Amino acid sequence: MPLVGFGRLIQGRLFPPANPTASLEGKTVLLTGGTSGLGLEAAIKYINLGVSSLIIACRSIERGNEAKKVIEQRAKHASSSASFDIQIWPLDMASYQSVTSFAQKINDEVPRLDIALLNAGVMHRKYTLTPDGWEETLQVNALSTALLGLLLLPKLRDSRDTATGAPAHLTFVSSGSYRHAKAGELQPDGVNSILQHLNSEESFRAHSQYRLSKVLVEYTAKSIAALTRCDDGSLGVIVNSACPGFCRSRLGREYDAWHERMFVAVFELIFGRTSEQGSRTLVSATMLGEESHGKWWRSDQYPE
Repeated sequence: MPLVGFGRLIQGRLFPPANPTASLEGKTVLLTGGTSGLGLEAAIKYINLGVSSLIIACRSIERGNEAKKVIEQRAKHASSSASFDIQIWPLDMASYQSVTSFAQKINDEVPRLDIALLNAGVMHRKYTLTPDGWEETLQVNALSTALLGLLLLPKLRDSRDTATGAPAHLTFVSSGSYRHAKAGELQPDGVNSILQHLNSEESFRAHSQYRLSKVLVEYTAKSIAALTRCDDGSLGVIVNSACPGFCRSRLGREYDAWHERMFVAVFELIFGRTSEQGSRTLVSATMLGEESHGKWWRSDQYPE
């Protein structure tokens, strides 16, 4: 890693983003990947900021209910007189059928959806295919995330704030690693299909697969942002992406050899933000104004 890279890591560690404080009283929030790490901390923040309804979408209902208990124990609702509702809904991002069924349920059963934070993600060490026939990092991080974002648009468009006229928010969780993708890495010479290339076992490399999946997330965020701008220039939905910075998390849990665990532990201790600090960026991204539309949010600024 170049010295400038270490410099950014140190800067991120020493100067974490600000903690969001604006009220979200009465809002309904959907959060994927909210049972641990960044997602769990984001869920706690949403309750602390006053949301009335929080839907946590996760693969394991059991883990979701465990997370719900943690949130209820740790969160202090912004309004002591207001009640809040935490719902655990099943969603398997490794299944297109699960994604489409989940989105249909949201559109049919949820009266309004003010914020959707798409945080679910994986980083597999070994090549793993989903039942749909796609490499799992690619499908979960990019393809299913794009599908879910698109399918949520009708409900988000219909959830404009009646008092202020402000649009609902759709935020994709990205990663600064996407900026390190090399020229030709996404589509080498002679390759006609980017997706088929990334789906092949021959091209699979764990860290590059994660990085390239986040490149596709950025394409998705910008493409959906373009779709949500109306003919008159107004926005139907505010769409952006957010990078929490390098954080201590369970994302690399499959790197479990003793020397790998030791290296990761030391590296995270020196350079890593806490999950709570990283979650600040995710939550604040879902509270930004129209100036954030189509942009990438990191450490309280737009680096691009």
